[in-house]
Amino acid sequence: MKITFKCPICLKEENRNGKTSSLCNNCGCLINLKAKTYDYTDEGGQNIPDIKKHHSRLENCKLRFKIIKKFINNNQLFVDIGTGSGEMIIASKKFFKKSLGFEHSKKLVNFYIENQIEVYNSDFDFEKIRPFLKKDTTILYSFNHVLEHNFNPLKLINNTISNHNKVVIYIEVPLYTGLSFKDQGENWKLWYDQHNALYSMNTLKFISKKLDMQILDHGFRTFISDSYSTKKNIFLFIKYPIRFIKTCLMYPFNRKNTFMDIFLKDYGYVIISKENNQNTF
Repeated sequence: MKITFKCPICLKEENRNGKTSSLCNNCGCLINLKAKTYDYTDEGGQNIPDIKKHHSRLENCKLRFKIIKKFINNNQLFVDIGTGSGEMIIASKKFFKKSLGFEHSKKLVNFYIENQIEVYNSDFDFEKIRPFLKKDTTILYSFNHVLEHNFNPLKLINNTISNHNKVVIYIEVPLYTGLSFKDQGENWKLWYDQHNALYSMNTLKFISKKLDMQILDHGFRTFISDSYSTKKNIFLFIKYPIRFIKTCLMYPFNRKNTFMDIFLKDYGYVIISKENNQNTF
C-alpha cells in the first residue's frame, strides 16, 4: 500500500519514497518526514548568542549584503522576517535609513532592547510598517533560513508582500544538493526536526514562478563558521581534488562569494522582484 503526503512547498499529494525523507517530484525539495510542529514563541529557533556566535552571525550577514547591495537604493525599507538574534538588522543599517524585523521568540526580546534592534515580537503585520512607506518606497524583505521552518512557505511570502506593489525579496535556504548533505546525509546538522524540508535551486525557481516574480540573482552561500582551517582544506583537497581545483579556478572571478560558498554550495539564495523583466535562471 502506497503512503501519500502533502508537500509543504507546492502542496501536491506525493507518494512517499523513503522512510525518513521523500523527494517531491513537482518542486524538487527533500521533505523531512520526521519534522515536528514547533511553537516558535517558546521553543526552537535561535537562542541568545554569546559574543563569539553573535560576531560570527554578524559577519555572515555582512557577506549577505555583499550580494544584496547591488539591488539596494536610497528609497527602500528593509524588513527582516524571522529575525532570530537580529544580526541582519544590524548589518542592514549601513545601507538603509530604516530597518526592522519580525520574530516570534519571546526569549530574544530583552536581547533586542539591549542591542537597540527594532523587532516586533509578533507575526508580520503590515500596519506596523505602513508609517514608514511612501508611494514610491520599495520594501526589501529578507527570509533567511525561515522557509524551511514553515509548513506553507508560499502562503507566508504571499501574506507578507500582498499589501505593497514594490518589493524585492532575498531568500536563503539550506540545500540537500550541497556537498555537506551529500557527504553526511541525514547526519548533517541542518537535517533536524525543525526543518520541514531542504531545498534545491529548482525549488527556489519553482517558488519564484509561483509568486510570479522575476529573478534578479541567484547563487550559493555557506556560513562563515563553516569556513575551514588549513588542515581541513588539505583534507577536502585530498577527498575532492577535482571539485577543489575547479573552485580554485573559478574563485578569482567571483566578487561576491567566499571560496567555501562556491565549494560547498550548502545554502542557496535567490533575489526576486515584481518590477524586473529579466530572469537569470
